Amino acid sequence: MPQTRLWIKEETRMLGAIQIMTGILLDCLGLLWMYLLFTQIVAFGATYTPIALLTAYPFWSSWLFIFSGAFTVLLEKRRSPFLVSYALVVNIISACISVIGLLLLSIEFIKYSKSLKNPLWPHKTGKLLLEYLFILTILELFVTSIVIHWAFQAKHTGR
Repeated sequence: MPQTRLWIKEETRMLGAIQIMTGILLDCLGLLWMYLLFTQIVAFGATYTPIALLTAYPFWSSWLFIFSGAFTVLLEKRRSPFLVSYALVVNIISACISVIGLLLLSIEFIKYSKSLKNPLWPHKTGKLLLEYLFILTILELFVTSIVIHWAFQAKHTGR
């Protein structure tokens, strides 16, 4: 391998694709949860207001995850030192947002378990969507951690 090329694993493109798909799924789950919340307000009059929707976590985090995935795919294709730095920064921000999201969703789990004694079906489906958001956020944190590790190795080994 020539010395001008950076050492980036070929699997980085696949991890970027996973980040993009995770972001798309988070956005779709957020839209579904928003629809469920509005139909619950119309049908039942009473509402359970989720913290994740109040903070709009599924929407802004999904765009950041898509953005970090696009940088990761671009990094594997172009392999420049500047892209390594940009991908590293965006993925570190994405990991921080994932941790914040996990904290928000954990608070949501606690709030759900404490406040509802006899939940209606919209509350149960909201909890199911919350569980999916939690799993996808853990996946994003895991994938982002691997990309950060590989990008850090590529930046500092100089191979």
